[in-house]
Amino acid sequence: MMEFTKIKLPRRTGNAAVTDVARVQALREAFSQTVERIERLVDLETATLEQYRPIDFSEFNHRKSHAILELSRSLRALGSEAHDDSARGMLERLGGKLERNLATLEIHLKAVRQVCAVISRAIQSEESDGTYSSSINRRYEQS
Repeated sequence: MMEFTKIKLPRRTGNAAVTDVARVQALREAFSQTVERIERLVDLETATLEQYRPIDFSEFNHRKSHAILELSRSLRALGSEAHDDSARGMLERLGGKLERNLATLEIHLKAVRQVCAVISRAIQSEESDGTYSSSINRRYEQS
């Protein structure tokens, strides 16, 4: 289960400059940990899909929704600090993993659609007595 942590910030006492530096550092660390947790989650889902193991999509969706919430809070707390090269690099790396995850999900969705189509055709042919089959319609159109 993915753990969510509260951001622990230094109190604003004493030297304000030192406290602000420590506060920004704590926010950066929390952001970094959040991105790493999301990456592990996305990697786990992708690996599970690629290994064709059973997967609980609702559980992964729930966990990813919470992760996005945590990431947005972390980005909001970072403010302008979220635009530095380090944060941008982490987000780009996460974006690459999400693209791979999306491609893998699309493959599985396509397979599900194909299986559904096969099942649907099988049900239709089993229920049909042939009266309105496509072959009869084609013969009618040709005459």
